[in-house]
Order: sequence, then C-alpha cells, then structure tokens
Amino acid sequence: MISIDSFFSRVLPYVVGCSEPMARQAVLDSAIKFCDQSNVIRQTVDAFSTVSGLVSYDLETPNTQMRVSRVLAVTVDGVEIGGIFEEDVPRLNSQSAKPTSFYTTRIDSELVVNMHPLPDAAYSVIVTAAYAPTRSATSLENDLYNYYSEGIAAGAISKLAAIPNMPFSNDMLAAKMEMEAAKHCSAAKTESYYGRIRGGTRVKSRPLVR
Repeated sequence: MISIDSFFSRVLPYVVGCSEPMARQAVLDSAIKFCDQSNVIRQTVDAFSTVSGLVSYDLETPNTQMRVSRVLAVTVDGVEIGGIFEEDVPRLNSQSAKPTSFYTTRIDSELVVNMHPLPDAAYSVIVTAAYAPTRSATSLENDLYNYYSEGIAAGAISKLAAIPNMPFSNDMLAAKMEMEAAKHCSAAKTESYYGRIRGGTRVKSRPLVR
C-alpha cells in the first residue's frame, strides 16, 4: 500500500494554493471513481464451499482500506455461472439444487454474493471480484500509483480546478483534465477486460447467515 500523499507531486503543481487535506480528498475520490469504472484491481477469492440451505456468502477484503466494488465472475465446481438481477429471483423459491446463477446484494454497505437456486449440498465456489478504496482509506494499492497515477491525478486535478472561487479555480483546466482522466480510465478498463490484471492477492470468503 502507498500513502495518498504520494500523488501530491502530480497534483499540487496544477492547483497552487490548494490545501493538502483538500488535495488528499480529491485524490481519494478520483481513485475510487477510477477503480469503480475500470475494475483494474481484481482479486480471486479462495475456493469455498456452499452450505446446504444458505444463499448468501460474504466476500472479505484484503485489508480495511478496500471494499468489494463488484463481482466479476463466479464458478461452481469449475463451471462459470451467469449473473442475474435480484428481482429475477422468485420471491418465494423453495427449490434447492446446484447453483446455476448468482446475484449480488448489499448488507450494511458490504457486497455479498447470493447463490441461485438455493444450494442443496456443498459445492466448490470461486469468485473473482473487483475492489476499490473505501471512503475512509488513507493509502492505496501500489498498482494504482505504479500504473495508473496519471489518470488518478488527472481526475483529482479536474475535481479541484472545478471548485469555484478558489485561487486555483480553472474551468479550462478542469475540462481538460476530466477528458484526460476519462481517457486513462477507458484504457485501463480495456486492459483489465483483456486480461492484464493488476492485483493477485487471494482473499477468503465466509458463509453469511441471514
């Protein structure tokens, strides 16, 4: 992990007079947006087994600085299953069988993966998820600085330069950096989609009793 302050050298020269706390928040906001939109920080959860009659499984994060952004893929006994919307699941479903699909929900702001149909036995499940910084993060994944610092810095500069009535307010700079950030995010998303994945840590999952 690397301190958010490490991005200052790429941000503060463009917004002279900006306070460090304000710059720190802008970098964090930009990093969260970048990760949520690009899925560049991906990690595979250690294989776990379903529990008969239990639908929901909590995905732990590698550390307290990160949260699950979205579930990208789920396999059951080595076969990838498709994602569905929660509203597609029958309200009253007494069927139990080997899961053939999954959907996600949030419980206390945490993303959990739900199996459908309701598991009737123990099946081996592997989940690949995308992660993003939490709103209270003080440090970021090293890869975000090593590979994506330009895009994240551009997003932070855009956010700061767009603030009105500040010594560093600059609408033209804000617009330019917004485009630059979008370009980097799009490239990162393409890179992620075609397999150049950052972040290889394996994390654990646990059954979630509801």
